[in-house]
Amino acid sequence: MASGRARSGRAVRVHRRATAADEIVELGGLRVTSVDRAIVETTCTSTYEVGVVLADAALRMDLTSRERLGATVRRHHRWHGSPAARAAAQFANGLSESVGESRFRVLLANHGLPAPELQVEIRDDTGRLLARVDFLLGGVLVIEFDGALKYVDGADAVVAEKWREDRLRERGYGVLRFGWADLNRAHETATRIWRGIARHPPGSRDKQ
Repeated sequence: MASGRARSGRAVRVHRRATAADEIVELGGLRVTSVDRAIVETTCTSTYEVGVVLADAALRMDLTSRERLGATVRRHHRWHGSPAARAAAQFANGLSESVGESRFRVLLANHGLPAPELQVEIRDDTGRLLARVDFLLGGVLVIEFDGALKYVDGADAVVAEKWREDRLRERGYGVLRFGWADLNRAHETATRIWRGIARHPPGSRDKQ
């Protein structure tokens, strides 16, 4: 197909790379690159964080698998940016439920914070569901990432969320909330989480 040369204009840069037959699929009558190829190529021309976001979403929607992503990365290991694509494919797990959660997981890892459990269901002693939380660190520190759509139902949703937090704290959990702006001040956000871990170290609930 096309050569590997890039063509640039004032508003766009086009990278030409050969595309194998098994990297082309038909969608709505159009021939397009496969999900795996698109993720790897986009990551190679952007950033590791973008790759994690794309891979997480594709895995969550069952559009690909870690094995297929890994195979595509290995096939194109000579591309500029392939180390970022390889790292993103290895880090992605599909449990993050939004762009913000994927980016927040990258932030945690970049600052050496403990790997969180994702989408954890917390229940009381009777088995009743108290909350399903975005992140849980050390079995005790709950971290919630609030997207703009979380409180579209207004005041009732805000009150329900406060009651939910109160029930968690009554049972010894720490709760921290973050939003989109916190992704742009990564060092401050990481420092706040480290302080939360110091107040609620792993195993602290077991001592209550």
